[in-house]
Formats: sequence, C-alpha cells, structure tokens
Amino acid sequence: MNSFRSNVVLPALVLVLAGSLTACSPGASSGSVEPDYADDEAMAVVADGLEARFDVADEHEESGEESTGESYAEAIQAELDYVEPLKKRPFEDSKLQEGILAYVNVLDDSMAAVDTYPINSQEFYDAWTDLYNERTVMLKNFVDNYGLEVDFAHEDTLKDMLRNANTVTEQRETEKALDALVSTIVFEKQDDGYGFYTYTATVQNTSGINLENVSLTLGLYDSAGVKADETFTSCSSWAAGETVVFDAMSQTDAAQIKVSLDYYTIAE
Repeated sequence: MNSFRSNVVLPALVLVLAGSLTACSPGASSGSVEPDYADDEAMAVVADGLEARFDVADEHEESGEESTGESYAEAIQAELDYVEPLKKRPFEDSKLQEGILAYVNVLDDSMAAVDTYPINSQEFYDAWTDLYNERTVMLKNFVDNYGLEVDFAHEDTLKDMLRNANTVTEQRETEKALDALVSTIVFEKQDDGYGFYTYTATVQNTSGINLENVSLTLGLYDSAGVKADETFTSCSSWAAGETVVFDAMSQTDAAQIKVSLDYYTIAE
C-alpha cells in the first residue's frame, strides 16, 4: 500500500514543481510593471514647495532683519527640496513634464543669481525680476491647466504672484503686437541736396493698441552692412487704426534702414 502511494504522489509533486518553475521563469508573465508616473501628485508637490518657501520668507520678514543672500538662498532651497526630485520622475503628460523641468530650472537660475550678484546690485535686481516674472507665468499655467492650489494660509501670496503673471502676460502680448507693427514700417529716402536726406514712412497702427509718445530709432547702414548713423522720429499720439507720417533727417545716404521701437506709452 505504501509503495503504491509513493508511485502516485511523486509524479504529481514533480508536475507541481515544474509548473512553479515555469511560472517564475523570466519572460513567462504577460503582465508588466507600470512606471511610477508623477502626474497625479506633481501639483501637490509644487504646492508643498511653495508653502515651504513662503513660510521661510515670512519668517525672515517677521524677524525684521535685512535680507541677505543667505536668506534668499534658504527660501529658494526650501522650495527646491520638494520639487527637484520631480526632475527624475516619469510623466504621462509631456507638456506637464516640460513645465515642471522648466520651473525647476528657473529655481536653479534663481539660486545662481543669488550666488553671482550682490543682492543690492542692479544686476541682481534685473536678473531677479526677470526670473520672478517667468516663475509667476509658469505658476499661472499650473493653476489654470493643472489645478495647482495652496492652503488657505498661503492663498493671498499666490494670488499676488498670479496678478503679476497677468501683468507680465499683457506686457508680452503688447510687445509682440508692437514688434509686428514695427516690422512692417518701410522708410523711403529722399535726397534733399546739400548732403541731407529725409526718411519718410506712412504707417497705420494695426496693433489694436492706443499709443502715445512713440519714438522710433532708424539705424542707417551703408552698402557693406556697417551702421553709419542713427536718426530718430516720433509722434505724440497714435491711436489704434490711425495713420501717421514719420520723418527723420540725416546726412547719411543709407543703403539699408533698420527700424526699432525706442519708447512708447499706452494711452489711458
């Protein structure tokens, strides 16, 4: 009886073991492990970083001590500690990933500005302003398109940044429209005799923006492409849709004229 049971059970065990080995062998499973995508948690991480940075900045402000490079760096690092690890995470949404990478790069550039310039210098002010403007525009994108939110205690600070983003966006749109307008301006040259030349352009304001105190610079180049002179022209008022005549004089007989917008204000 015992030998009969051994003859029956042993082959069954062999089959079970063989099946187990086959199931565990490489490539036997048809399933695959999904990457640990960061899409769903990215905005919570960005929010945590912002809140940490706001807290550090508030602590320095409440202390009444003068801002230093170290205090700027501490605030930036508080945010980087949260968001920098996102650079190594995979994303399903490539545009979100690009936005996160760009945002971390702006934080890195901010730290570099602190390390490079004295914080009371004009160079630092210019660099910091540009970086802050870019950062607020990026945060507005996160808010508008990916639902970024911070907690109640930090809402007002974020709202201030979003207002700045709106201002920056409007300025950029204005500059883009005016650059397009200026690119269409063609000045005609007239020889006035006695070594003088008049440069004239009749231009309609197609930008959709009411302008005042508009000043244009005309770069006058010779046939070799060398700038020989600059001259200027202006108008005090240039409403949207209005056509004005710009003229300027020079003793340079230009072969090429390059026009740039030197100054303007937007009419209220």
